Amino acid sequence: MLKRKRFWFGLIISLAFLAYFLYRIDLGEIVQNLRQADYVLALAAVPLYFVGFWIRAIRWRILLDPVRRVSTRRLYPVVLVGLTANNVMPARVGELVRAYLIGEREKVSKSAALGTIAVDRTFDGLVLVAILAAVTIFSGTSAGVKTVGVGTALVFIGASSVLVTLAFSPNRARALALRVLNLLPHGLEEKVEGLLDNFLTGVQSLRNPAVMVSAAVLTFASWSVETSMYVVVGVAFDLDVGLHVYYLIAAGANLALSILASPGGVGPFEATTKTILLAFMSDAEAAAAYAIGLHALLLGPVTVVGFVLLWQMQFSLSQIMGIGNDNGRPPAGEGHDLSAPKVVAGPRPSAPRAGE
Repeated sequence: MLKRKRFWFGLIISLAFLAYFLYRIDLGEIVQNLRQADYVLALAAVPLYFVGFWIRAIRWRILLDPVRRVSTRRLYPVVLVGLTANNVMPARVGELVRAYLIGEREKVSKSAALGTIAVDRTFDGLVLVAILAAVTIFSGTSAGVKTVGVGTALVFIGASSVLVTLAFSPNRARALALRVLNLLPHGLEEKVEGLLDNFLTGVQSLRNPAVMVSAAVLTFASWSVETSMYVVVGVAFDLDVGLHVYYLIAAGANLALSILASPGGVGPFEATTKTILLAFMSDAEAAAAYAIGLHALLLGPVTVVGFVLLWQMQFSLSQIMGIGNDNGRPPAGEGHDLSAPKVVAGPRPSAPRAGE
């Protein structure tokens, strides 16, 4: 029942935003713009997207290091499979898929891995908010774009504040959570307590200034590489806008995807991209065609590669989709991570490290 509700909720979001996206534009003109695009150049930009995610895999390796040392080469396919899951399933379950796969492949506590993924995604959000704020301040964009920027900034600043609190005051956070857990049945209380301890271990990287600086630099680098793909695709679609506009699209559209849980971001991505472009150009059909073409290039190749990698890992789609089962139990083989050490405070856990 829960999965069906997620599906229908995501579908409603997609349809609503697609209706807004297509409102008062000429479909024939959109098709014409799509036909005139230089697809050789557009396809040549796709490898930049994969390079951007390689940089993000390096960032995740750094954030995961306090829990278990895993090489970037081992993490990269997990990152791509997680992205694929986000592309084909609602509710951004790709982050849960990443935690599940890294736990199965590297014998890492899944709840601790999920903590590192939460930090990982927070860096994305904060850097995108910073980009959005900088561009909207210095480019004189419309009031509508500025409103989107302020709204998304508030959401991510709030979420980041929670994670920072968990990282720097883990004992206080644990004590507060235990008050709630005391209301649960005894057996379930112990299991959830173990998950909580492992999650708090996963966010410990926020306490290390060197890690935070490295993660911030890598995050900006990864989004800059992805934005360069947007630029090349823009040239392929003959758009005449500046570099700051593409940074604004990268920030605004991807923040919208993080908040609105539609499958693959279909609808919110197109609507946000078109809205941003129309603040700098008047051709709505050209803006719409670019949004469609860009999103297809972002979704298609990486989804195909993700399914190939999933097959190579010998996992099935139904197995990873079990992450979101209705009864709340983990997928087969996951367990409850109670064997992992309960490390709440201190610079590093004492768990043994696997070699790279």
